[in-house]
Amino acid sequence: MTAALKVTAAIEATGRRARVEELLGADAVRARLAGLGTGAASQVLVLAPEDGEPGPTELTELTEPAEPSKPGEPGEPDGLPVAELLRRGVELRVLLVDTARHRPAAVEYARRLTELGGQVRTVPALPLRMVVLDRETAVLPLDPARADTATVLHGRGPVAALCALFEGLWHGAAPLRRPRGRDRNGMAAQHYALLRILQQGDTDVVAARKLGISERTVRRLTAEALEVLGARSRFQAGARAAERGWLR
Repeated sequence: MTAALKVTAAIEATGRRARVEELLGADAVRARLAGLGTGAASQVLVLAPEDGEPGPTELTELTEPAEPSKPGEPGEPDGLPVAELLRRGVELRVLLVDTARHRPAAVEYARRLTELGGQVRTVPALPLRMVVLDRETAVLPLDPARADTATVLHGRGPVAALCALFEGLWHGAAPLRRPRGRDRNGMAAQHYALLRILQQGDTDVVAARKLGISERTVRRLTAEALEVLGARSRFQAGARAAERGWLR
């Protein structure tokens, strides 16, 4: 079951009718998130996967700081008032994918954000873009293929499932400013995650979507895995990894 299906099932299990808003257009998404951020009182949680073609409203702009309102402060992705939230003492936690470690802008952003009291960690893959505010409001993609749309979900019951998803990912994540190296096999967690997906016969497009990374990153990770395994094809790489017990 995909993350989206798990969230849907959890919402239905609450036995309540969740209040939902649908936002169409980049300006509408940005304005609504700005308003929600201004009203946040205690906590903001963010999942920001890397997409192949970042648009003006992508949550991945968290890794590309906009012009700050004050020198040295992070910008405001999608209108989310990051610096203002941190000045007010709101807890801000951001999850990126591991490939952010190779992007100077992302590393610099993490440095600036942590200096203000925020936290940034990375994981091998992220299932979707998401912002959760005060554990009772969540902003999700209305259409995963369109960055200029969003769904705003209200209610502690429905949003609890999303909080659980975030906390599970956060528990296994590593601080971005702490190196996440390769293991004794010469592989990183993202290589294993990708090999499991490719073993199922999925394309680069599908693998990129499942891992929350770009197709270019998928190709780079695939080439690195083939080199480590001494394989000539993806099929051969998957077979060798399975033989060695790497895909359990």
